Amino acid sequence: MKHAVRLTGLGLLLCLSATTFGEWASQGCVSPENAVHVTIIYDNYQADARLGTDWGFACLVEYKGNRLLFDAGRKAELYRQNVEVLEINPAEIPSLFISHEHGDHTAGIPWITEINPAVTCYLPSAYAAQLKASNKLPPNSKAIAEPTHLYGPYYSTGDSFEAFHEQGLVINAEAGGVLITGCGHPGVVEMVEVAEKELGIEIVAVIGGLHLLQTPEARLEEIAETLKKMGVRQVCPTHCTGDKAIAFLKEAFGEGYIAGGTGKHIILE
Repeated sequence: MKHAVRLTGLGLLLCLSATTFGEWASQGCVSPENAVHVTIIYDNYQADARLGTDWGFACLVEYKGNRLLFDAGRKAELYRQNVEVLEINPAEIPSLFISHEHGDHTAGIPWITEINPAVTCYLPSAYAAQLKASNKLPPNSKAIAEPTHLYGPYYSTGDSFEAFHEQGLVINAEAGGVLITGCGHPGVVEMVEVAEKELGIEIVAVIGGLHLLQTPEARLEEIAETLKKMGVRQVCPTHCTGDKAIAFLKEAFGEGYIAGGTGKHIILE
């Protein structure tokens, strides 16, 4: 099962050269129903020149008709502009998943909840408590502390990590689990471990920030080998991972490496 997950843009679907959302859409690409689609909306790397870049992260996740917004970037206006260029309508998306409290992941929340008052906001329990104390808690918010099922194919790792209160999103796909992280402050190995041990979902792909900016190469090697032993076959390290760490993971995972950047459309099946 774990070997079935792949980046279809590498050559197994109709869209062999599609790497950005714009290219993917313009070529009329078709992907199988069981594919996980992740479109990066906000990132400090660029995959689509039509989109602005800035320090932060956000993406759209789609699987079998279930759509979810993950994080909301650092600048609300830039987030809105990128969403519009990508022709994503937050008013039609039922849920918003926020990984953690840092401002480079949360700026678009007020705009999203304004145009979609019914949106369900899944927040780390620690961040939800902060917002409630300041009377800024969005309507229809759900505070998540422990590993739990959200709805459909979506799960949360919970935010009860020793290192930092951050939750990761887990997509329980037919071909294996996908973990999406905002910054990965608790540690990517620790987050994968919770998904596999507490949720019972084997993680085969990891996408997002991994917060490895100051990590020594010996530790990067240990992390890469541990992830592989845990079943992870593909990684898209972006945002706060750091250029050196990204280069290391690219070499370590070979064909399993996926480049990030605003506008990147990742298809996993």
